Amino acid sequence: MEEYRVKMSRRPRSTGDGEKRFYVPKSMVQKNDEIYLALRLVCDRRQFGECFRRLMPSQFDRMGSDSGVMIRGFIPSGDMVPRMNFPGDIDLLVIPYEGEDMIVSSALAIELKAVRPTFQKQGKSPGDFGFSQAAGMLQHGFPYVAVGHLIVSDASPEHAWRKVLQTKVIDAAAGTVEEPWETAVDMMPADLIKRSFGRLQANCKFPELGLLASYVSENGSWIPQGKQATFNGLVSSDTMLAIAQYYEQNVDSFLDTPKYPPPLA
Repeated sequence: MEEYRVKMSRRPRSTGDGEKRFYVPKSMVQKNDEIYLALRLVCDRRQFGECFRRLMPSQFDRMGSDSGVMIRGFIPSGDMVPRMNFPGDIDLLVIPYEGEDMIVSSALAIELKAVRPTFQKQGKSPGDFGFSQAAGMLQHGFPYVAVGHLIVSDASPEHAWRKVLQTKVIDAAAGTVEEPWETAVDMMPADLIKRSFGRLQANCKFPELGLLASYVSENGSWIPQGKQATFNGLVSSDTMLAIAQYYEQNVDSFLDTPKYPPPLA
């Protein structure tokens, strides 16, 4: 089908570097709640971009200097799509834009699950993979749908760390680096990403779904693994219209995430 674009009447207030945007209860932080992990992901714009690139590579690659995405988390489904009661929430809604146009036909709905393994129980998986909720979003006609597992864990003891090579960038523009040297690193996050993504692939019965495994870290970033979401053959013009209307009615609750940082003043 042709692209369905809608002109934005206005945009949400931009959030600057280091600015506070979300406040969550301490209890959510302590138990690594799905909402808390999702907010950490979308606030880490570089990491979110890596995730979006894996779920929507064609969209990501053609985004120009005036492009980005509008993100809204945990929308009660019935508030957007009438008579939609399963899943109860749309965990993340991601709407690409170009200039002042929202590309509603490329909107992505993501079902999120928290995965909380430990060093002693690295094979721990979520009780529910999220596929049934994602299938519900496919049935209700969202253009693109994905399941994402957000991983958080404790650290490995140092005796379990592995030797890797490390280097330091001398000149990013020229691509020069220092001579690599050997160091020991806790590689459990990379192992958990690989294991989680493998489980997603092995258990998914819906070929249209995008799949994502991303480690949520306070220190540095780990490269996520993902599978591209494909266009939903059951896409609904009513649902796309509902997405555009929800944005217009709730502009200030969306997070504007441009692909490229704005130029310095």
